[in-house]
Amino acid sequence: MNAVSINFLLAREHRRELMRAARRGARFDSGETPVTRVTLRYAGAADRRRLHELAQLDSAEPPTGVTLVAEVDGRLRAALPLDGAPPIADPFHRGAELIELLRVRAAQLGRA
Repeated sequence: MNAVSINFLLAREHRRELMRAARRGARFDSGETPVTRVTLRYAGAADRRRLHELAQLDSAEPPTGVTLVAEVDGRLRAALPLDGAPPIADPFHRGAELIELLRVRAAQLGRA
């Protein structure tokens, strides 16, 4: 997957957020729009508890090795262990797109 595909996935998710906000009756004439910040990074020791909670939500085992994580607006939503273990994601949010972004990032880092 290339940068164009990543941009497409991010744009699609942003559109969905805007549509959800519109259905809730949010007003955009004030110049404010909902902001979704997606951060892809390596998990650190401080993430251990959050990874455990994420794994519980996904009915999975928490990752133990080097792991990439995806945060949406500061909330841990998906994780991709780089040791070949299955990815985990919050089942109440759009985890498939985040896992795909994590796979792209792992490939960019030469870790796929």
